[in-house]
Amino acid sequence: MSVGSRLRRKRVVIPVVTIVGVVALVAVLWSTGLLVPVRSAGGSSMSPTIPACDGRGRTEGFTYRFRDPHRGEIVVFHVRGQLGGSLVPDPQSRDLFIGKRVIGAPGDLIVGRGGRVFVNGRKADDIRTDPFPQARLGDEEYFVLGDNRSFSQDSRDFGPVPRDAIF
Repeated sequence: MSVGSRLRRKRVVIPVVTIVGVVALVAVLWSTGLLVPVRSAGGSSMSPTIPACDGRGRTEGFTYRFRDPHRGEIVVFHVRGQLGGSLVPDPQSRDLFIGKRVIGAPGDLIVGRGGRVFVNGRKADDIRTDPFPQARLGDEEYFVLGDNRSFSQDSRDFGPVPRDAIF
């Protein structure tokens, strides 16, 4: 076999093997729940970080199987109810998925005053936020807020999110 024919064979085999490998990896991730298709009601509560969309997306279900969420991360969690109506974070629900930013972690004291959010007495960010009463988070509870606080239903409305609702 000549060098030229080996090179031509490699140019065909390598892309085919790569495509088959990627398809197999996606199939494994999908079947194990590590790649999750999500449907939400869309909306602008996380804009401009995440622009308003048609309510469809993908999220990975891998990271939080090995560690807990950290302050500042955007998480997706299970919710029962409807946007604009009553929402309840619920680990058993598959009705709706919502993405928000983690502001507070277990044990934190969160309060909104003076147009800002404070976590354990320190300013969390520079996003203008209407005042809200303080909340002390229990074990396995997270306080989440949208980045577009004027248009966000979040922990100010439905309370802390239980850890097992986050995926």
